[in-house]
Amino acid sequence: METSTKLRYQPLSTSSSIRLLRIRKFVSTLQYDLIEVDLENNPVYDALSYTWQKQSSTTSGIDSEFGGSINCNGMKLDVTANLRDGLLRLEQLRQETLIWIDAICINQQDLEERSAQVNMMGRIFRSARTVVVWLGEPRSGSEVQTVEETIRFMEGLPCIKEQQYESVSDYEDAAVAALLEMTVVALNSEWLALGDIIFHRSWFRRCWIIQEVVLASVIQVYYGLTQIPWGLLQNAARLLDVVRRRNFFTQFWRHGQTTIIGSIPMILLAREHCHRGKLWRFETHIALSRTYQVTDQRDKIFALLGISDRSSLESPVVKLSAFNADYTKSIEQVYTECAAHLIEGQAGYTVLSMVEARSYPAPRPIPSWVPDFSVPPSPPPLAIHGQCPFSAGGLIGPLLTRPTVSLDMKELHLPAAARLGRISRTSETGEEMCSLERMTHFFRLLADPALRLAKSATPAAAEALWRTLIANFAEEQHPAPASLGTSFAQWITYLIVRALDTASHASAHAADHFPDGEFPPEPTPTFNSPVRDFIGSGLHTTTLRSAPPEYRYADVRAAVDDFIAAWDGAIPLRELLDATRMAVAAGDRARLNLTRRFAGTFVWMCSARRVFSTEQGDLGIAHQSARVGDEVVVVSGAAVPFVVREVEGGAYVLIGEAFVHGAMSGEALEGKDPLALEGLHMV
Repeated sequence: METSTKLRYQPLSTSSSIRLLRIRKFVSTLQYDLIEVDLENNPVYDALSYTWQKQSSTTSGIDSEFGGSINCNGMKLDVTANLRDGLLRLEQLRQETLIWIDAICINQQDLEERSAQVNMMGRIFRSARTVVVWLGEPRSGSEVQTVEETIRFMEGLPCIKEQQYESVSDYEDAAVAALLEMTVVALNSEWLALGDIIFHRSWFRRCWIIQEVVLASVIQVYYGLTQIPWGLLQNAARLLDVVRRRNFFTQFWRHGQTTIIGSIPMILLAREHCHRGKLWRFETHIALSRTYQVTDQRDKIFALLGISDRSSLESPVVKLSAFNADYTKSIEQVYTECAAHLIEGQAGYTVLSMVEARSYPAPRPIPSWVPDFSVPPSPPPLAIHGQCPFSAGGLIGPLLTRPTVSLDMKELHLPAAARLGRISRTSETGEEMCSLERMTHFFRLLADPALRLAKSATPAAAEALWRTLIANFAEEQHPAPASLGTSFAQWITYLIVRALDTASHASAHAADHFPDGEFPPEPTPTFNSPVRDFIGSGLHTTTLRSAPPEYRYADVRAAVDDFIAAWDGAIPLRELLDATRMAVAAGDRARLNLTRRFAGTFVWMCSARRVFSTEQGDLGIAHQSARVGDEVVVVSGAAVPFVVREVEGGAYVLIGEAFVHGAMSGEALEGKDPLALEGLHMV
């Protein structure tokens, strides 16, 4: 029965009341009852997990298409196209069912009710009989067939329980052995279909699914009318991540879903821990969810409250006000209050590691020490990497050395900090270097006679160099395995070859790049060979761009020569260069393949970081926003050093965290009284 009257929500009776949608039997399509129940009475119901928006081909993966309206209690309620599709399927699959759906069961226009219900969502999903996952409708008839074929592929995958192994590495080794034995790693198209058809659905990029999956007792997944067993899906997600990590198919990992695929196993692990009664800390969930999408950016915080150990939001020394979902507050207020609670709470300085480089257009008007949780972390934080292995500032000191936030939440006071020195040189970002766009500053920095490591130029100094470039992390290990040194030496050799080759091409069309009568050298054979293609692949570069006009061959040659002169005693560069040129000429890819381990780690760690040196000769890596004149400081109690920049009035803005060779285990504060250190005011 058609109606033009819009649904009028009645206030809920109690603080534990919710609404449920009744899918009736043998009634007209899209007509439902909306009833109120009290969770204290233990009602039996299901909960729907879905995306508000329909699957889209846009770069964001979502669109705002509305599907019309449904009839609730004889009144009209507008819904999105994806939800309407899901309701039509539910009418076929789950008649005579009570189901909780956020967009329908919460009065979204009543901010007070919306806040209260979101604060209850952990209980709502924990109490549901089943969480029904709606992935959406297949985009075509052929996709239905592909989905069925993909399910059969998942059924043939080895089922390996993570709980049976002591470490992630052991699980991965067992998974790889089983995959190789079944020869499924050779089925390239099957893995691509699994990633593109299943895990590329927008549901997997939605932040709210983290809570819904973690808390669900039973999960049922539907793709149109096709049900995908949850056990198959989670096993496939774990194995797909192993395939990604081991680089079986490098062309697959150019897709945008790479980060999401890598985080799905973490969600599954959080689910296992939750069902054993152990919740992860709030800041851990925040760090893992930065790449997920929400319609309302405040939900980047609110969507995680129901599954988190909130002790991070409580101070061990002062009483803080409760932090809950509140939609009457702006995005900026929510982010600032969240950061303040965490900093003054048990999370402490870990929050400062979440601050991203504010180089994107129109950054939010929030203090520099507050992360903008609406954007992905760039670069990935050092201090939030499982159990953080660093202790640059030692253990948190007495009450007088704890950070405090001003009452207006505009300033952060760091009471005890030691200055490591000002940045005197910076290199190109890792992205610029790996795209072969420019790397002259990188070679000049490492050849600087003032650099302590370059002064000694011993094998130990070379090891310290490559460990610094990757923050001593590799293959989820700290410290990075020593065997990575061989890969580094070959990587830096190929970087030299490519730097000279790129410069010669850039200069070939610019006569003023060379003195009168001098001509650019012929490019090495790498430029038109499979070797060059390999270096330009997704593992080594983000985008291969032509070098800028100012990329003069003479400048590059001088920088490279200085680097070789400074480091040849520690790294056999001349020997490696001769062997590499011979290998290139012979089409031998063995040496090039050797660079894979270090190149992949460097790209992951430094694509949005710069190498820097200080006036004191220290070497480190920091945010891409770091520049000459910034200061590097170690804060008492912080795991990592930070880069700060002085502004008007003697205050500082936070640029981001840093890794500094020789300063990651408390060396900067040895023998110093924390109470005698100076304080810094961050704005």
